Amino acid sequence: MTTVATCSNDAEAMLLKSVLEANEIPAYVPEELTSQSAVHFTGSGLHVIVDDENAEAARRILAEVEAENPDDEEEEDPSAARG
Repeated sequence: MTTVATCSNDAEAMLLKSVLEANEIPAYVPEELTSQSAVHFTGSGLHVIVDDENAEAARRILAEVEAENPDDEEEEDPSAARG
């Protein structure tokens, strides 16, 4: 098994897992239940893993998704709109 992504929350991990599964790549998040019941035990993040033979394709798919939907690191300041 190969980790193809490490997420900071379960919503992100489940989204990436869904994207991979929609592309016919079985994906797993081993810490899924732990993150919901014992948040303090997932300090290193949630890992999205796939079988070794699917790792390259999974990374490519996730890179394509990220390129299509880049994070808005420079979000607008809500106070700036008040004018």
